[in-house]
Amino acid sequence: MKIKNPLYVVKGKDVLEASSVLDLVFKKLNLEPMINILKNVFMLLLEVIENFALFQAVKSFIDEFIGNVQNYGKKFGLLSV
Repeated sequence: MKIKNPLYVVKGKDVLEASSVLDLVFKKLNLEPMINILKNVFMLLLEVIENFALFQAVKSFIDEFIGNVQNYGKKFGLLSV
């Protein structure tokens, strides 16, 4: 389905279409490599879970990280949650 009013990011000679405001910010600030790194770190953390104590530690780390991201999103008007 084609979006009526798509968002675009201009990077030099390239014009990229963004699917949301958050995607626009990621592309404009070139945060896509950082997102891939964070994804790999989270996957690594999830792979080392062997017992409930490690699960709780990883869960609290991820919850705190997501909470911080949400706070920054609200602060800069990127998230309406």
